[in-house]
Amino acid sequence: MSRRWQLGIIALFLAVAAGTGGWIYYQQHRFKHFAVHEPDRVYRSAWLAPDALSQIIDTYRIRAVVNLCNPDEMTPEQWEGEKRAVTGAGAMLYTVPLPNSVQIDPDAWKPHLAIMDNPDNYPMLVHCQHGVTRTSMFLTAYDVIHRHKTADESLAVQPTFGHAHADVHVHTFARNFEEYVKENPMRFAANPSAGTVQ
Repeated sequence: MSRRWQLGIIALFLAVAAGTGGWIYYQQHRFKHFAVHEPDRVYRSAWLAPDALSQIIDTYRIRAVVNLCNPDEMTPEQWEGEKRAVTGAGAMLYTVPLPNSVQIDPDAWKPHLAIMDNPDNYPMLVHCQHGVTRTSMFLTAYDVIHRHKTADESLAVQPTFGHAHADVHVHTFARNFEEYVKENPMRFAANPSAGTVQ
């Protein structure tokens, strides 16, 4: 085999490797922090571009998208794009900012718990800007109430997407939320499939 032929094969291999790596990076960025939280029921992500969001809604038959962002975290174009993608796919869009606090404010959490309680909202996709801290908080609350998991059990299987520094905040919130539920049992119905707020 000639030297020129060998160099051609090496160049082809490098081009294919670079193309594959670029495609993988593009897909990971396009579907940023997307993960299955509970199969056929709850999914998570960061904010997604409308085309990626539409694809996930279609693929996973999402019936509700829960956006935990504050109004100033997304541009008007991003808000409008998300709204078009979600309603265009026939799903419900909930825009319910979630306080990034380790303390439990029942009034602030009331709309989020109501969304979890509504069986018509499943399967659902939950996201905040980066899909890390507030999304984990929401999903931990869901797990504690609806799946009867401990805070630690919930967080043990949640990805951090390389943001382990947020763990302390999320773990503190999770334990506080678990304690809140234990201390206020009358607020939550003893329904293994619903966990309805009363």
